[in-house]
Amino acid sequence: MRRLLVIALMGLAGEALAETPYVYQQGGLEAGQRTAVESQTTLGTRELRPLGGRGVEQGVRVRHQVLDGTTIEVFGGAVWQPEATDLRAGAIGAEVIQRVLDQKQVGVTLQIAAGGYRDVTGVFVPRVRALLGRSWGRLHAQVSGNFEAPIAHKRDALDVILGAAASWQATARTSIGLEAVGEDLEAIWDSRESEGGARLLAGPSVHTQFGALYVHGNIGATTYWPVAGAAPLTGALGRVNVGWRF
Repeated sequence: MRRLLVIALMGLAGEALAETPYVYQQGGLEAGQRTAVESQTTLGTRELRPLGGRGVEQGVRVRHQVLDGTTIEVFGGAVWQPEATDLRAGAIGAEVIQRVLDQKQVGVTLQIAAGGYRDVTGVFVPRVRALLGRSWGRLHAQVSGNFEAPIAHKRDALDVILGAAASWQATARTSIGLEAVGEDLEAIWDSRESEGGARLLAGPSVHTQFGALYVHGNIGATTYWPVAGAAPLTGALGRVNVGWRF
């Protein structure tokens, strides 16, 4: 009887998912994982600049854990836009992700990533990211900061992109949650912002895994506040990531 009670309590606590249950706030690979290959398909409007232009985007990410807590990632993709007659080059880049703190030792998990990418306009963008997360049983929450320095004229010297996410592990294989990402938020009160206005994406996410196969999905509402007091522009963006780890 006691053994059955322990098993039941373990079931209520849930098993740890093998993948970070988010679409826009991915970190490094977990312990015991070596390589993950992921396909990203995105459809909708893109009021957020890093997500490319309006249309359909197809991308690929490859992550490899070279040391425990250290992951190298390369990524790239292309965008098809309805007004264009051919594919247009998308972002391509690489970064190194390092787990600095682990919740098992200090109560929170902190990851730092550094690298760069060529964006859809052909501009090279060095960047540094930080992700801070914590789990409370089935509940996981995470915040992130993405700091970018585009090497181009008429662009901000530094772009700060902030994110927040939370997920609830509904079953041993599936979790559901919410994600939000915002950039150029200073444009809401500062008309001197040089890249057109503030941008925000927010919406529900779902993650599920079947052995080595995992799927992330998000449907987000997007909002763009142009400078000079214009009315906000709204849109929608859906993204599905399908990956295989081995």
